[in-house]
Amino acid sequence: MEDVLIRPAVRGDAAAMAAIYNQAVLRSTATFDTEPETPEDRERWLGEHTAPQHPVLVAERDGRVVGWASLSRYSARCAYVATVEASAYIDEAETGRGLGTALSAALLEAGRAGGVHAVLARICTENTASLAMSRKLGFFEVGVLREVGAKFGRTLDVMMLEKLL
Repeated sequence: MEDVLIRPAVRGDAAAMAAIYNQAVLRSTATFDTEPETPEDRERWLGEHTAPQHPVLVAERDGRVVGWASLSRYSARCAYVATVEASAYIDEAETGRGLGTALSAALLEAGRAGGVHAVLARICTENTASLAMSRKLGFFEVGVLREVGAKFGRTLDVMMLEKLL
């Protein structure tokens, strides 16, 4: 991955991040959102990720954002301050090259440095690539939520995974 720069996201990345996310919204079950978001939506979301436990990283190739990953608040209840939920999205043209693994590994290190203890991931069970990547990074299955999502005319199961840092 020497041709890829992984760095903290900035507000100027919001449009590229929204475009990558919208690929997943419109064509996959990587997210259960069904409506595309605007760059302004993503910019507002970035503004909510200011705590050290909630880093957002982007992967950049040749000056272009090609993926992003984040740790987000799991719960507003203060006892959960060191527990977060992980997300990662890669541009469709960049998948299958190890970018998601590299970006997620860097994100976990940033979370550890920010005081995160437990990282959760919710992954649709049909998303076998993301499940394999998560297991490779040391996540373990904690359960399956049956038929909790509906997208593309199907009901979908979600696997809950966890990694302790």
